[in-house]
Amino acid sequence: MQLNKTNKYDMNNDVSIVVISCDKYMDLWMPFFNCFFKYWPDCPYPIYLATNELEYPDPRIKPIKIGLDQDYSSNILRILEQVESQWLILWIEDLIIKSKIDTVKILELINLAQKNNVGYLKLSVDTPLVFPHNKKEIIAPIPKKVKYRSAIGLALYRKDVLLKLLIPGANAWELDKSKKSNFLEDSFYGLTTNLRCNPPIPVINAVIKGKWSYEAIRFFKKEGLNVNISNRSRISLKSHLYIKLYNFRLNIYQILRKYWYD
Repeated sequence: MQLNKTNKYDMNNDVSIVVISCDKYMDLWMPFFNCFFKYWPDCPYPIYLATNELEYPDPRIKPIKIGLDQDYSSNILRILEQVESQWLILWIEDLIIKSKIDTVKILELINLAQKNNVGYLKLSVDTPLVFPHNKKEIIAPIPKKVKYRSAIGLALYRKDVLLKLLIPGANAWELDKSKKSNFLEDSFYGLTTNLRCNPPIPVINAVIKGKWSYEAIRFFKKEGLNVNISNRSRISLKSHLYIKLYNFRLNIYQILRKYWYD
């Protein structure tokens, strides 16, 4: 699917951004929203922050309080009960925007997904990306059995499809690895490799398994953000190098135009 050349869209307002978090990750809220509004000041969608009991003191953010943590699937189900829109951009709080977002591009992507009734559209340029048929194609179906085909992180969902993907008792990692999308008739789309060097939502992964990433520490310093990093350790050098090698492997797959299948 290609982007429309016009700047006029029949924008469907039935979209909400839902940032999924919890009270123990409140140290991420300041850098997340500081960068969000700095780099996406004209965001056209309502923004929700899902937490346990706390809320972020900003009138632009609508709180969703779910109380004590249950399993991840149950938490999402309780969140969905408090969001009326039928389309949601689920966003994990450790994915922090690092540069300016082109709202026109986002509107194009969302409208393209809605007009084709896509059930899921991955909005980040990590795996899986889809190999395009031409240089203008920017979203396309993710083949069945591709690893992380319906991964939680940064993606647009039709609410009814998200409900189908939830697995009773599942944690976030189990939902990421789930193969349930392979048995659904709904379409699952991703960005194509044409957008790899110009992502619509450029982000850094600030926390990995509860620890600060190297990239996050450098980014906070560059941004002049007074983030208290003392409450978390940094990932080990071994883990950092492992991630580098992991991403190198994915880059080789993309160069060879090969998918990583389950």
